Amino acid sequence: MKIEIVPRPVFAPYVHRDKRWACMVVHRRGGKTYVSLQDLISRALTHKRPGPPKRYAYLAPTRQQAKDIVWGYLTRFTSSFAKPNAEELKVTFGDGTEIKLYSGESYERLRGLYLDGCVIDEYADIDPRAWYSVIRPCLTDYQGWATFIGTPKGRNQFWRLWCDALQDPNWYTFLLAASKSGIIPESEMVDLRRGTPEHIFRQEYECDFSVARLGAIYARLLEEARVTRRISDDVLWHKESPVFTSWDVGAPFNQRVWIFQLIGDRVVFLESLFGDNDCGTPADWAKRLLERQYHYGGHFIPHDASTDHGGLWQAQLRTAGLENVKPVPRQNSVWDGINLALEAFPRVCFAYTACSLGIDSLDNYHAKEETDGMTIKDVPVHDHASHASDAFSLAFQAINAGMVVDRRNLPRRIVDPTRRVARAILA
Repeated sequence: MKIEIVPRPVFAPYVHRDKRWACMVVHRRGGKTYVSLQDLISRALTHKRPGPPKRYAYLAPTRQQAKDIVWGYLTRFTSSFAKPNAEELKVTFGDGTEIKLYSGESYERLRGLYLDGCVIDEYADIDPRAWYSVIRPCLTDYQGWATFIGTPKGRNQFWRLWCDALQDPNWYTFLLAASKSGIIPESEMVDLRRGTPEHIFRQEYECDFSVARLGAIYARLLEEARVTRRISDDVLWHKESPVFTSWDVGAPFNQRVWIFQLIGDRVVFLESLFGDNDCGTPADWAKRLLERQYHYGGHFIPHDASTDHGGLWQAQLRTAGLENVKPVPRQNSVWDGINLALEAFPRVCFAYTACSLGIDSLDNYHAKEETDGMTIKDVPVHDHASHASDAFSLAFQAINAGMVVDRRNLPRRIVDPTRRVARAILA
């Protein structure tokens, strides 16, 4: 069989790369899905190895996106030599090689499989654990490869991956802005710029990571926190003072817990914890938290996880050894908790590494417009980023309800202006 891939000239280095890992940041309508899928098919046809049939995956944020955007390309490119299965969004070659489309919402379906290669599309919209806890292990058996593609949506896990890849010689990296690519005709570019808000144009067509995604709730404030070094591994805390936890409870992989401390007027977030296969039950979480040997002052859970409202978490966490497990009073609207967090955000600090997954979620958390036919309102999007964001706002609901002990009445050290964030939170 002979197959010929003729990419646009700007993508030729990607198709001919010799790196195992790749990250491409490409403007809208730049052809990143098209070329990455053709490259995947080419490698599936040409790669040789002993053992079971080769297996490849293409991961999109949702199944519907995979079906609408990728499935048509995949079946068209392979129509002469592969058998399609529309129900499973899979094509199978004559030698048993498979290429299958997956949803980022159901990435757990990949757990336990082996993969020879994978494309992850719009990584900013996918739970970051899909990569390091599921997909990366799938590539181990046969030293498979992976490509990440997308357009910026603020400084989230895709931005973090891009920054890390730039510093790693084992990665192929490529950023293509519309003003440099020549793919979109100049006349169309002029019209796009005329009819598109400047910040959206910079993000979607000029690949500007500094622009927050549309409807972003915390992204601008997080950027201010970075500039003022309130997101740093130098942020310190008081081991002698109590720390608190705030929770969002649900399915094991949706569990989120923030560990924080109130010091004077500062709210210092020490860790963000995510649920997984090894930590899903109340007993698992109690053990995980107790092993950290913090001096806990209280554990704050949503009102519907309390014993009084039919929830099991409060009773089971207490049984497992956690003390002072308290439900936070119910808010009238999710925006009540968000607004408390927004108001307090200039006083918030994060321990960067230990909170990185939670920070990514806050960066991704956004609202969209919805209408009931009479009114238009902004509604926070419920996705992988909302769980940590709900747990984050619960901390401020607990503070507002007077449930958190602080250190306001204790003397404070003189602030060292050269290390303002790290020292300013020390009493």
